[in-house]
Amino acid sequence: GLRQSHITYYHPTRLHLLAAVGRAAVDRQLLAVDATLGALSTVEQAADAIAELVTRYENTRVLMALVQASEEEPGLRDLFRELADGAVSRVAAFLSRISGSPVSEDSARFLHALSVGVAVISLATGRPDAKQRAAGLFTTALHLLVGDPPPPTAPKRVSRRRGSKDDS
Repeated sequence: GLRQSHITYYHPTRLHLLAAVGRAAVDRQLLAVDATLGALSTVEQAADAIAELVTRYENTRVLMALVQASEEEPGLRDLFRELADGAVSRVAAFLSRISGSPVSEDSARFLHALSVGVAVISLATGRPDAKQRAAGLFTTALHLLVGDPPPPTAPKRVSRRRGSKDDS
């Protein structure tokens, strides 16, 4: 097992420990982005793969805990900048590859921001169909970002509560 003395020897302060955890999380996330986007060639493949990545809640939990810690330890923010910049550069290269032409960094930032938002909302809501919902969002976003029209989808009926004034 791992003893506290081993941890405090290598990480004598809370900041050292958080930085080590943060470093490992950033490296793991960037490797996951590389592995996810590396061999994909279609929007649909990418949408499914990104949905799979953002609905792996263990990653989101670690990053959310580090976000909270970064409020107290501003040094951790450099790690988040590295993660965001690394993800955006990888996404920009991927989008350019599948679209066949250069894609703006803003488009890559948009997809990254959407990914982060979907990861957090999916974790918070715990919906059983989170991956399918995410795949639908990413399919639409990716088609728009690479200049293809999104595939048509069947309109969803919005259910109203019984007794609302629209019920007649």
